[in-house]
Amino acid sequence: MKKDEISLSDFQKMDLRVGKVISASAIEGSINLLRLKVDLGYDYGVRQIISGIARWYKPEKLRGKKFIFLANLEGKKLMGNKSAGMILCADENHSAFIIPVDNKIPEGTLIR
Repeated sequence: MKKDEISLSDFQKMDLRVGKVISASAIEGSINLLRLKVDLGYDYGVRQIISGIARWYKPEKLRGKKFIFLANLEGKKLMGNKSAGMILCADENHSAFIIPVDNKIPEGTLIR
């Protein structure tokens, strides 16, 4: 579904960064959620991000890999776990596909 246009200034409010998944684990009692510890570089450090990708990704397949994250998303509690960001995924037919980032790109690199 097509969404409304946004201004450039609204887009510029989003802080998209390269992050490296340091650890990943399932959240007890959930079939959808994974707990990620993500290194977002100097400006943000290591953050916990809760993501609803457990149906498509096993924790061991994410550890040590780099992806794109929304670093300045307002914090939220999910099943008692604070989430401070969001991993970006492509959504095709209600399936999540994480877009990998080359390992040569440092953690915290700004995405524009």
